[in-house]
Amino acid sequence: MRKPLVILLVICAFPGSAQPQDYQRELERCGIEPKPRLPPMEAIEGCTAVIDSGKATPGIIAEALVNRGDAYRLRHNDIDRALADYDRAIRTMPGFARALAGRGFVYLFARPEPDRAIADFSEAIRLDPASANVFYYRGVAWSNKREWDRAIADFDQAIRLRPTFSVAWRDRGKARQAKGDTAGGAADFVEAERIGRLGTDCGGAAGCGR
Repeated sequence: MRKPLVILLVICAFPGSAQPQDYQRELERCGIEPKPRLPPMEAIEGCTAVIDSGKATPGIIAEALVNRGDAYRLRHNDIDRALADYDRAIRTMPGFARALAGRGFVYLFARPEPDRAIADFSEAIRLDPASANVFYYRGVAWSNKREWDRAIADFDQAIRLRPTFSVAWRDRGKARQAKGDTAGGAADFVEAERIGRLGTDCGGAAGCGR
């Protein structure tokens, strides 16, 4: 009769001792820990486990929501769930620039509402003015509204923050040409092509000047 009791005690003790390792693994699956990003479905499962764990701080929950939202948006094209995750992340941590940028991407690409995209990108920039990507995408939103001066100003800032940002050079060239600055646009296309051939932004050898 003693052996079953010993086994029962071991079984009852095991889950509690394994939980910290399990939680750490879910952080890694979600992409929060500095590990390579895993396939989207596994990322979604990991982020969901972190969100529902009861152990995560509000900041970790918000990050998990954004990572899960990115996986829904980029790999599954599940825009409703992505938007719900970004909204919840913003409620959980109102000053989270990545959540605002993620929602801005939805309104820029998946459900085009340029004004809402610009509002989210602008708040993200206020919170994190060092993000070349967000300046660039706000510039794209201004371009979609044909507000060329504002688009050029944002592309200028993206290039200042990241001089090798080849698509920012390319799209500034398009905005300049749309304004009638043919020479300025052509110069930007040449630089976009030169930089693009050195990197992966525009397919390497194909360049960006097109």
